[in-house]
Amino acid sequence: MKNKIELALRLLQSNMPAQLVRHVGVGDGIVQLEGSLLLEAIQKYEKNFNRINVEKFVPASGAATRMFANLSGVDLFNPSDEAEFFFLHLRDFPFFDSIRLNFEKEGLNYDEITGIERYSRVLNFLFKNGYATLPKGAVPFHSYAEERTAFGEHCIESMHYMQQNGNHEIHFTIPAEHRLLIENIFHDFFEKHPNAIQKISFSSQDPETHIPVFDKNNLPVLLETGEIFLRPAGHGALLKNLQELKGECVFIQNIDNITEASHHADVAAYRKLMGGVLLSLVEERNILLNDLENNTEHAETRAISFLNKWFKSLSDTSSIFEQLSRPLRVCGMVENTGEPGGGPFWVRDESGVESKQIIEKAQIKKDDPNQLAIFENSTHFNPVDLVCHFLDHKGNKYNLEDYRNPTAALISEKLILGTRTNVIELPGLWNGSMWGWNTVFVEIPSNLFHPVKTVNDLLKSGHKPKA
Repeated sequence: MKNKIELALRLLQSNMPAQLVRHVGVGDGIVQLEGSLLLEAIQKYEKNFNRINVEKFVPASGAATRMFANLSGVDLFNPSDEAEFFFLHLRDFPFFDSIRLNFEKEGLNYDEITGIERYSRVLNFLFKNGYATLPKGAVPFHSYAEERTAFGEHCIESMHYMQQNGNHEIHFTIPAEHRLLIENIFHDFFEKHPNAIQKISFSSQDPETHIPVFDKNNLPVLLETGEIFLRPAGHGALLKNLQELKGECVFIQNIDNITEASHHADVAAYRKLMGGVLLSLVEERNILLNDLENNTEHAETRAISFLNKWFKSLSDTSSIFEQLSRPLRVCGMVENTGEPGGGPFWVRDESGVESKQIIEKAQIKKDDPNQLAIFENSTHFNPVDLVCHFLDHKGNKYNLEDYRNPTAALISEKLILGTRTNVIELPGLWNGSMWGWNTVFVEIPSNLFHPVKTVNDLLKSGHKPKA
């Protein structure tokens, strides 16, 4: 426990707000591929994906609590706008058949029960059956001949850019206490869908990464038992899980950003595009690293040109070889439509080096009007849609911990156990944990981004069949 306290204090005391220089835009850090260039990137991926290990990493530890928060404790005599919308459109939700069937099991006809009694029974069914406490991936997102969970939909969608047999695998990070439930969901799903991607694996966030919470005097918050209160250290703790993957071509996507099947081909085209850009970068980088090692003529000049074109200005104090030999990621960015969350920015570190980073609002100094203006006027948004490569030119895996920025922890204020506290999270998985990676941002259409933050989001266009 002493080590945990020391780590938490170190993160808290060394934490530094990100210094935004400007937002990243098209032509200034975001690549816009159209026409023949777009097709070339897709073809690059399609020609090569079957010979390499392609993996998909899906953080899926979170419960659906927030998804159903607007229905928790709702006043049925005076429901909120969100709750009223939900009740008015009940028949359109993917789990409506389960609701209707539950009425029938109780000897009732859904259509004959009206008003508050109907809605009370609906809420009782949802909360009694754990919809708000299940992992979000276990909630039905879409309805076909059967209800399909987000877990199942990922295995269908991935068929468009992963092989059903071979080395390709989907890895889900899940809550350990729900593992049996999740395994049963997949078992039932694969029986009905034998052609879906069936090579899957699971891991859970290591409890050893849980971190103490501190009060305003920087003292650990204690439980009634006198034990130190620990909480999960955010998705940055999953860097350890990511490290265990093969690392040749690893897509990362949130569990809730998964569309209905008629949209899959559109989404997959841009996933292939990002994969093709990544493979081209890896190929050129590996040639340059080998040439630098062999002192090939003009190798350093070509390497500098490559670094300037794709990544950043060369004010880094490390060698050209070191700047080239880093984990790589290609991140899809969509136009900013006001969604809460982070985005791409040029950031200056303490030594004056500028780099492209994905920054959350919690990382900036919000009482600085200039920093706040840069953040709020950004043109693009991070949908968490990226593809990574973390092998060097000889096929050895990088130690991803070496590229984490320890000063980029996420600190927020919360009321815990009746005490105002500083909640500390490790540098975010695609934020500070990938700070030292070589990064390319690629613009993708905003209509590919369909997250489910509240249950009513399931009625948006990306979760319905294409017209």
